[in-house]
Amino acid sequence: MQAWQAANLDSLIELLREDATYRMPPWREWYRGRGAIRGFLETIWGNFAGFRTVAIGANAQPAVGVYSRSQNDPAWRAHSLHVIEPAEGGIAALTIYVPPLGPSLFAAFSLPPA
Repeated sequence: MQAWQAANLDSLIELLREDATYRMPPWREWYRGRGAIRGFLETIWGNFAGFRTVAIGANAQPAVGVYSRSQNDPAWRAHSLHVIEPAEGGIAALTIYVPPLGPSLFAAFSLPPA
């Protein structure tokens, strides 16, 4: 949560296992391995002016609700739900429920839309 909220890519990547996967339902794209995940995140994090995170749980796993704000809108808005699959040696998988699906799930976790 702290690494994502700080947009600290190095710290986030260090938490991942070498063979970690990054999935984004409902999108079909997914990434495997630290290098591929880093490359993807480097291309998108610059589109945001910041992140805030809220710890939750989903499917008996740790999860995070992520709010973001854009360069043109200072309001914090529901962005995505991140389900974390921990394993020995670090995070084995991140499943990120991205817009439009992610924000629509916030109410189920008692999270406000903004």
